[in-house]
Amino acid sequence: MTRDETPEATLRRARERLTEAGVWDVEGDLSALVDRFLHRAEPVGAHAEFEAAVAERCARIPLGHITGSVVFDGLGFVVGSGVFVPRSQSTALVEWAAGDEVLPPGGRVLDLCSGVGALGIALARRRPDATVTCVERDETAVQYLRRNVARHAEATRKVTVEVRDLLVPDCLADEAARVDLVIANPPYVPPDVGLLPEWSVHHPRAAVYSGLDGLDLIRAILRHATTVLRPEGRLALEHDEEQPVAVQKLLAAEGFSEVTTLPDSDGDPRITVARITPQENP
Repeated sequence: MTRDETPEATLRRARERLTEAGVWDVEGDLSALVDRFLHRAEPVGAHAEFEAAVAERCARIPLGHITGSVVFDGLGFVVGSGVFVPRSQSTALVEWAAGDEVLPPGGRVLDLCSGVGALGIALARRRPDATVTCVERDETAVQYLRRNVARHAEATRKVTVEVRDLLVPDCLADEAARVDLVIANPPYVPPDVGLLPEWSVHHPRAAVYSGLDGLDLIRAILRHATTVLRPEGRLALEHDEEQPVAVQKLLAAEGFSEVTTLPDSDGDPRITVARITPQENP
């Protein structure tokens, strides 16, 4: 912004730049950048930071990585470079998991591939009677996870953090038959799938891609779930909209029943839920 440029001209130019860069939600991103950088007491410095932020967004750096925060299920989460930014579409998974018919009173929950903790913390806020353990292996994500648990201390009094690698077969052996619900939003993208640069370039690869078919972490989660779930325990996980049939087959092969794919908050078939059958989890 030049010294004689009006605020209206600044916003108009920023809108044009974001549009030319191919950003999919120009008005939403512009509003977030204005709220974060322009509504400040020191206008000259604020405008300089705003211009730098617009340039970063035009380079397709994720909005959350620029602003340092994201709202999920009505809660603010700290995020940054090196971690996966929670998507609002995953709210539907939390809504399902919080139901009394899904999670019994005082139930125990594992949030696997927890990332910055959006699913587990949001569920704990909706169901303060539940005990939630957020499981994550990435050191950077764990730092943000711990910050978010502390930030929402009132809602997360029964939330704990465990650093474990789900690709290690027995990493959850101490949870055997102790868990009522497993939830997860794991990486699930095959390496040959083309993604927007926000995801393919600026998100950590380990939080996006998972094996040749994208299902390696999902397979590991299902194996762990058969061990940790109590009889009649439930599972809910997110996946790509092209993967429901493949995920349903994996669940059936691991002894799950009542396998159903639900729409996410955008209406896409990205959430599959199931129940473990008693005979498969003695």
